This record gives sequence, structure tokens and C-alpha cells, in this order.
Amino acid sequence: MRRRDPAEPRRPPDLRLVPAALAVWAVVLLGIAWGAVAAVCAAVLALATVVAVRGRSCAPAILATAGCAAAAGLVVTAHMLLLVQHPMREPAERGAAATLRVVLRDDPRPIRSEAYGSRPGTAAQVLVPSVLARVQVDDGRWSAGGRVLLIAPAEGWSGLLPGQTITAEGLLAPAGRPDLTVAVLRVRGPPHEVEAAPWWQDAAGGLRAGLRAAAGVLPAASAGLLPGLAVGDTAGLTPEVEADFRAAGLTHLLAVSGANLAIVGGAVLALLRLLRADPRLAAALSAAAVVGFVVLARPSPSVVRAAVMGAVVLLALALGRGRSALPALAAAVLVLLLADPALAVDPGFALSVLATAALVLLAPSWADALCRRGVPAWAAEALAVPAAAFLVTAPLVAGISGEVSPIAVLANLLAVPAVAPATVLGVLAAVLSPLGAPLAQACAWAAAPAVGWLVQVADRSAAVPGAALPWPDGLLGAALLGALVLALLVLGRSPRSRAVLLAVLLGLALVLVPTRLVPPGWPPAGWAMVACDVGQGDAVVLATGRVRAGSC
Repeated sequence: MRRRDPAEPRRPPDLRLVPAALAVWAVVLLGIAWGAVAAVCAAVLALATVVAVRGRSCAPAILATAGCAAAAGLVVTAHMLLLVQHPMREPAERGAAATLRVVLRDDPRPIRSEAYGSRPGTAAQVLVPSVLARVQVDDGRWSAGGRVLLIAPAEGWSGLLPGQTITAEGLLAPAGRPDLTVAVLRVRGPPHEVEAAPWWQDAAGGLRAGLRAAAGVLPAASAGLLPGLAVGDTAGLTPEVEADFRAAGLTHLLAVSGANLAIVGGAVLALLRLLRADPRLAAALSAAAVVGFVVLARPSPSVVRAAVMGAVVLLALALGRGRSALPALAAAVLVLLLADPALAVDPGFALSVLATAALVLLAPSWADALCRRGVPAWAAEALAVPAAAFLVTAPLVAGISGEVSPIAVLANLLAVPAVAPATVLGVLAAVLSPLGAPLAQACAWAAAPAVGWLVQVADRSAAVPGAALPWPDGLLGAALLGALVLALLVLGRSPRSRAVLLAVLLGLALVLVPTRLVPPGWPPAGWAMVACDVGQGDAVVLATGRVRAGSC
């Protein structure tokens, strides 16, 4: 296949499904945030739009968007009515004792301690997302569905698998987030009447355990990081590495995303194409690999989004149709939000969609622009991909965390070469673990240089003064940074504006960077003052460095 010349104009993106996807997302957010009445109003408005534009020249696009919005309004209205009328709402409001029969939706997630001296795997409590099956409160007993969140002791709960059905006892509490969760149960004691997980979840749990065991031959920091990079298993991640990745803007690598799924599915597809397999067979086997990896990595929002998007692309491949990433992404958003409206308020899902859209819309043109200026193609793509993903997701990250990490682009650029080898070798170690520990450990050893490099990049990046700058959190902070990012993108399109923008950024760097990198003369960092009674008078001790613990 001929490689496209960067000087050739790119075909405009296919935006036909984008308005429908955005309309569905907006309607679902409106319904979850303001209730069923808002969702009904949105659905009625969308249906009125369908009636008003019927027969006009602009009708097809508007009809599709309005029809999808109306469907989303009806779906989220049904979910909100079930949530408001759920029989567990009133007992949760008064903190009643309850016994729940639930099915686990995900692996128990440890609630990590902030103490740096704590060892991995020592969390006292875990979060267990579950689906309700049966409820017993006071003298009443009934069968009911809905999402519940269990806060349980780590002992007896941390080893459970998704798909297991268990009975839990504790005190109910209202849900703290508007994500369609019915109630929270603060569990007392171990689970009861534990049923076995489905065979595929049991097999996936065995492979994940095999990967953790194989990674145990590496240093502690790398041993906890490898399962997180490969299959999203962060149970053994050390607090130091987790904090470094957060400060360096590398947190997205600790959760399986569409990039990991693309690496696995792309590797299988490339191998089958090398063997000259039939396109339909290649699509079917790649789809099987994608499904297997989703089960192994657990269906987090980003993985589910990428899996649905990949399914659309693979279907186009099997049918011999042209492939386009943006329509596939929009179709994935439409399908997933209608199937599970709670994804609309999930930060991981939003970050995944935004990052994918950036890679589709911004990164290719930026890479072409760099190539026209003499930058090698591989270097241009390595620079454009992390820059585009960081720039588009930065407003949401800032709104969630209240921080902006200017060094994140450089850290992601340095991390790019190590992500794919670590992912492939980690998945291979998990798959080979049933055949024997030596094979899995050999894969873990082979991944050691890549994982160690990521640990060092995060450590060095987090150590830079000002690596994480404070920023207003919430909707206001996200909107402010979003407006700033949009202004940067608009100004960057004009050569004259680009020169002014570079001059302003350089001036700010010359003023702000020295004040953050150059330490002040006095007082020194880490100073402490202690007033002492020495028996024959008073004394004041000013410690300006590390001193031995003792008394005055």
C-alpha cells in the first residue's frame, strides 16, 4: 500500500454521526442531572423537531439527530423513574440494616491508604460494584434490580471475581454520586452463600493471578506496574508509583484503554494478514481476540467503548466497506449510552472518547505539518499523538483533579516507546501462565526494561518542581481550561497569531519557570522550629535539614 504524502490534502472527516452522538450524550446527562422531567422534556422537544422538519431538504441529518435524542430521552427517563421509585431508596435514606443478594459487576477495588510507607495489597477496605438481585430490610423481603456499591473489608472480599453471586449484610446509605446507583451498603463481615463465578470469569481470574505471580520476579515498583499496564490490574501497585504517575500525567496508562485493545487486536490482525488469511476470517479471529481481551481486562468504560468501536470497524472489514474511525467512535458512543446511560457521567468513558477523537481529528494533521517541516514521520507521529491527547483531555482532567500537569506531554512522549512492548509481553505472560511459571516469568523479565523505563519516567517527571499546577476544579475549572485550549487551537491556525502565541508562551516561561525551579534563599525547604526548655533557660532550635529524632 502506498504511503500517503503529507503534502496531499486529507479527506475531510465523516461527521454525519457526530451530532447524533453528542445529542444523545447531552440528553442522558440532562436526565441524570435534573431527573426524569428534564429527560421527558428533551424527548418531547426532539420528537417535535422530527415533526417540524419532515419533508425539508435538511431533514435527514436533523431527523437522525432528533430521533436519537428522543430515544435517549425515553431510555434515561425509564432509568430515572426506576431509580426514584426503587424500594431501597427509603431504607437507604434512614440508614437501615439490610441483607442483600448481589452479583458482582467488577473486581473489588482497594481503597488505598495515602501513607507512603504502606505496602501494596494492604488496603483495609475494598469497593465492590454489584447488581442487586434480592433485598431483605427489616421484615420485608423482595426481588429487585439496580446498581449497588458495597464498601467491604478487604479480608474475605478482595479475592472475589466478577459474576459471582454473594450475600452481604450491613448498613445502607444513600448513593453519593448521580450515576444511577441505588444505594451503598457498608458491609459487616465476610460474604455468605458465595456461588462460583462463570467459567470465563474464573479463567480470566486465573490468568490475571498468573500474571501477578510472574511479575513477582521483578522489583516491587515494576511488579505492581506490569499487570496494570497489561490488563488493568492495579491491586499490587505501590503508592509511590501511583502518586508519580498521577503527578506526571501518566495515570491513563494504569487503566486498560482502547490503546491496549488496539495493540492486541492489531497484532492479531497483522499476523493474519501476513499469513494472507481471508478478510472475513481475519475479522472474525480479531473479534474473538478483542472479546477475550475484554474479559481478561474486565469491561471498564474505556475498554467497552474501544470494543464496540473495534466491532464496527471489523464489521466494515468483513463486509468490504470503507473504514472510518470517527463514524465508528460515534456509533460506539450511541450504542453504549443507549445500552448503559450511566456511562454518560463516567470520567473514564469521557476521557477515552475525547482522547480517541483527538487522535482521529488532530493528531494526523499535526503529524503531517511536522513532516512538511522536515521532521521524520515516526518522530512526527510520536510527538503529535501525546500532544493531541493531552490537549483535548486536559480540561476534563483539570476539572476532576484540580491540577494541570504541564510536563505531561513530555512524559507521555518519553513513555510511548515502552507502552506497546510492556502490554504485549504482559498479556503474553498472562496467557502462558497456565503452561508453567518459567514461561510467564521469562515474558515478565523481557518486559522489565520497558516497565522500568516507565517507572523512571514517572519518577523523574513527578520530581520536577511545578509538575502539577493547582487549577480550579469542577465544571468551572474544566470550562476555563477548555476555553483556553480552544483559543490556543484557533490562534495556532494562523501563522501571525502563532508567532504572537509563541512569544507570549516564551515570555511566561521565562518569568514563571525560574521562580518555580530556582529554590529561594531563605527559609530553606523542610525547615522546622522547636522551642525547648533546657533546664537553665530557654532555647530555640531551627532545623534546616535532616536531623536525628531526639529530645532537646
